[in-house]
Amino acid sequence: MAIDLLIKNGVVITMDPDRRVLENCDVAIHDGKILEIAPHLEMEAEKTLDAGGCVVCPGLINGHSHVYQSMIEGLGYDMHFNPWNWRFLIPVVSKITPDNAQAGASLAALEMIRNGVTTISDHWYLHTDMENIYRVTEIFDQSGMRAQMVFGFLDETFAGVQRDADDMTMIQSQDLLINEARRFHDTWHGKKRTTVALGPGSTEDISESLMLKLVALSKELDINVSTHVAGWIEINSYTIRHFGERDLEHFNSLGLTGPRGVMFHAVWLSDREIEIMAKTGTKVVHCPVANAYLGYGISPISHMLSRGITIGLGTDGAASYTYDMLEVARTAGMLQKASKLDAEAVTAEQLFEMLTIGGAKVLGIDKEVGSLEKGKRADVIVVDFKQPHLLPVGRWLPKLVYSARGSDVIHTIVDGKVLMESRKVISMDEEKVMAQVMESREDLITRAGKETRDLLNMPWPKDGPAWRWLVDR
Repeated sequence: MAIDLLIKNGVVITMDPDRRVLENCDVAIHDGKILEIAPHLEMEAEKTLDAGGCVVCPGLINGHSHVYQSMIEGLGYDMHFNPWNWRFLIPVVSKITPDNAQAGASLAALEMIRNGVTTISDHWYLHTDMENIYRVTEIFDQSGMRAQMVFGFLDETFAGVQRDADDMTMIQSQDLLINEARRFHDTWHGKKRTTVALGPGSTEDISESLMLKLVALSKELDINVSTHVAGWIEINSYTIRHFGERDLEHFNSLGLTGPRGVMFHAVWLSDREIEIMAKTGTKVVHCPVANAYLGYGISPISHMLSRGITIGLGTDGAASYTYDMLEVARTAGMLQKASKLDAEAVTAEQLFEMLTIGGAKVLGIDKEVGSLEKGKRADVIVVDFKQPHLLPVGRWLPKLVYSARGSDVIHTIVDGKVLMESRKVISMDEEKVMAQVMESREDLITRAGKETRDLLNMPWPKDGPAWRWLVDR
């Protein structure tokens, strides 16, 4: 009987416990799992992919995103976190409909598959309509990707903007959010390739009473509770003023730290807070591109790694301008080395761990994915090294991390199913997706109002950021 898929003659970076790198090796896949990894496998297969001159490795994991922002990259730019929110984000996203949510998810899924991202963790708090998150989840499922959908909670503010503002359509009541989170969990958790987590927005965005309810609910359901922590320096002033503690300290007091606790950004941490995370087994998703772009700062991940904290990588939202996780990893490395004047601050091996097995551990799915091992689910990508910038000499891994781009991925496979073959996405109709996205974006921008139209029509600035000329005039 023929197996489903055989990948031949590749350089296999396994990310298994021994971190083996195997040259001229084959990977056999059947029933969605890795059947065998060995040289010269003599097996009949329904499909064979020749990976000669290529690297075969685990699919990349995007541990934190907001795909509702995928259609609006480039609209507001060169802004700090605020006015990023009040000037650019809120006027647009407060108008998002289920159709807009679906289109944005389709665009993001298409880009990620093309860049070798096989697992996405999306923090969806944009409950302008409670159908939104279902549409997004269905798109990820239909595209063939693996997903951890983080059901988000906002009951007081969005990035500090009060719920009584006219355009705060994403803020909902505690009871509604809790009931809807349960319904979403029952519908999607553990179904096909999807898992569910709970996602309080931040200490600024939700009430303390809701935080405590989410801690209890995450324990009841035995799922991750994932939140933004210490992403911007002002949040520590807020929490000290209101609770007498820094941001991560307060999360720890409420019970959100621990093996099921996942902290996004984690930039403005004290040494004591890093020690709290290390002792409690709390995990981190580092978003270096978005953090740098928005002027958040640089997360001290080299310090965290030295304390044994598990770290994954993420894109965050429109501020990353990319779903290329290889670009994200490379940026993470460069920022640590440059800011610490230490070329050893973080290594290529550590960066690739964050992209693969580390990201899987953060999401709690490392028994299934994150490495290429016999019996694990077959989430695999093939990277073409037969190119000038990837001349295959020396060690394979640093060349992959420091020189490769997402566009160098030629095959993307999830659960043993080929989603992209020879750079052509076959699990989605790319032409149809792009047409729908353009129509949906035009609809969204039209309804977003004058402030958004002004951003689109900004003059070339005489000096400084273009958006400032809207304020100054």
